Amino acid sequence: MPGRVDLLPPQYPALRLVLALVVASAALFVTGVIAYVTGSFLLMRAHTEPRPWGVALREAARETFWTLLIQPLVPLGYLLGRRLASGSGRPVVFVHGYTQNRINFIGLARALQRAGLGPSFGFNYPWHLAIDDSARRLGRFIERVCADTKSAAVDVVTHSMGGLVALEHLHLATPSRVRKLVTIAGPHGGVSWRGPVFGRAGASMRRGCEFIVDRAGRQVAVPVLSIYSTHDNIVFPPTTSSLSTRGGKDAMVSTAGHLAILFDPQVAREVIAFLKDPEVQAITEPSSPAVEAPSAPAA
Repeated sequence: MPGRVDLLPPQYPALRLVLALVVASAALFVTGVIAYVTGSFLLMRAHTEPRPWGVALREAARETFWTLLIQPLVPLGYLLGRRLASGSGRPVVFVHGYTQNRINFIGLARALQRAGLGPSFGFNYPWHLAIDDSARRLGRFIERVCADTKSAAVDVVTHSMGGLVALEHLHLATPSRVRKLVTIAGPHGGVSWRGPVFGRAGASMRRGCEFIVDRAGRQVAVPVLSIYSTHDNIVFPPTTSSLSTRGGKDAMVSTAGHLAILFDPQVAREVIAFLKDPEVQAITEPSSPAVEAPSAPAA
């Protein structure tokens, strides 16, 4: 075609192939994200209060934006160190959810740092393992953080399935070094999704499964705040995330999607206020930290 500028002349077939693969992969990823957001938002509508289509489209766009931005960074979350933000106060440990890792908390960790909280650490774990196995790994990670920072206890902030892991840790640990716990979009009552899930952890999140039923009446062992959305596109209905009947405190935000909720300014304010609130005291005083880090490796 006259006037056409060919950036990759025919003598570079390998580069042409690489470029074609990159473009195809990017197109497939974007298509997959749009399909995920569209499908999950449509499924969620049957389990939540009706809302204007304009609001639903806005929140779907927000969920799409954050998913497109964060998911390509997930591999980076396995390469970065466990420290997400610096600080000189009580350590904060972040626990990710199903299929994710510590990269999800890069925004929230910075918000806590600006508020004078932290240092913040991200706990990576094999999300497909049984939840009680991951809870024991979390216990070893918390012990390592306490030893490294010379702190008697940590605060824990979780997202999605990470809330189940943290609550299981509180049940198994004797004693726990967790002072306060914040769960964000936690599927404490189990998810309504009946499609395929992978791994033992995924099966333990289904509504009505043995794992969820056995823990339904278990009271929380430390001050806990459960933050959740009125229109979470993965964990619905909203009552799924409630911990008020188990001794926790609930805080509901409006309309945010399952991933976008981590970047909602109101959520950051709720987390900061709860962790800073002097009126919310630990149920039991944690013991002193170990002098040396445990020999078991932390994730």
